[in-house]
Amino acid sequence: MSDGSGSSVQQQTKLKQFERVKKVLILATHTAEAEAIATTLRSSSLNCQYHVCVTVKQARKALVDDAYNVMLYDYSADGDRSIKNPLQQLGWWYELSPQIPLVLVTDTLGDEIAVECIQAGVGGYVLRHRLDKLPNIIENLLANFSWQKSQLQFVTVGQQQKRIEQLEAENQRLRAAETAIQEHISHLAHELRSPVAGIVGFARMLRDCIYGALNTKQMQYICSITSTGEYLLELVNNYLDLAKIEADKEEIHIERLVVEEVCYSALSIIRPRVKEKNLELNFGLGKDVDFCFADPIRLKQILLNLLSNAVKFTAAGSVTLKVEKKDEMLTFAVIDTGIGIAPSDCDKLFQAFQQLNSWREGTGLGLVLSRKLARLHGGDITIGSEVGKGSCFTLHLPSKFKKVES
Repeated sequence: MSDGSGSSVQQQTKLKQFERVKKVLILATHTAEAEAIATTLRSSSLNCQYHVCVTVKQARKALVDDAYNVMLYDYSADGDRSIKNPLQQLGWWYELSPQIPLVLVTDTLGDEIAVECIQAGVGGYVLRHRLDKLPNIIENLLANFSWQKSQLQFVTVGQQQKRIEQLEAENQRLRAAETAIQEHISHLAHELRSPVAGIVGFARMLRDCIYGALNTKQMQYICSITSTGEYLLELVNNYLDLAKIEADKEEIHIERLVVEEVCYSALSIIRPRVKEKNLELNFGLGKDVDFCFADPIRLKQILLNLLSNAVKFTAAGSVTLKVEKKDEMLTFAVIDTGIGIAPSDCDKLFQAFQQLNSWREGTGLGLVLSRKLARLHGGDITIGSEVGKGSCFTLHLPSKFKKVES
């Protein structure tokens, strides 16, 4: 009784034989020469299929319709045997498929012409009266061609790996250089903060006339010094905070906070600026909102950034802080009736040092820092705005405590 293994072996043998089938394209205009080549292939042990073309146009179509392992070309196919150098007739091969090995079927070639043909890329040639050599020439040509392709592939893979290693080394060098630059700037910012804070403090005392009244011109200058110093101090502080976050050195200390108290604290600080601009300041707290889990200092910092921007870019109307609970999140929406922002510009607001044409005031870091701090809490900041009708910046925070992986 047969277990079927013999049939399996036969199938594998047929498959291997099929995989070894060579597809040969023959270009020869003379029927007798084409038949002689075909007879040689049929009578040989070379496992092949062949297709005969009598014009270059037919050969072009055959190459488009099917894939061939090798081409055989009777270079005197035009009938002009006065042409002694077959390279004069091979323009079509270079144009069509130079990647397919070519074997010339030819009359006797001189050594000089034979060498010239090989150097030009011709795989080999067989004399017309020695067609019995053709199967061996094809076998050897295809074996060498396969080895060359594998070597080329090996070299290509090796080159790619070497290039990858070079890029990785360059990337590490760039990261190290960027880290060094960031550390240098952070050190510089630390050195700047103390003297700038001192300048701002003294300027405020002079502006508030603690040590005597100032004349109009002096008050004008000291107010400019104060506002410039405050701007620079804000820039330094924001940059240092961002640098700590980028270096994964920023730590937040989550506490259970009364939402109403945090909001009133931020609103009390912003209220004098609102009053100066004759704006209306509103606050709305959802009935189901009581506590939140956040770092008290950082939450207040975020709210102040959002409220300050709202006041800064609102000439008339109101600024509103509205807190609601939505699903598992608390939303702190800061709504203004200011100049608004085009949708195409919204993403730029959260990129460091990006300032819109309509947002020329400020450091360009406040919103960037606020979003990063929000995300450290497991939340985010989103924006909705319409030019000329105002904006709504919304801080989203988890309503329940959860540990955020850095």
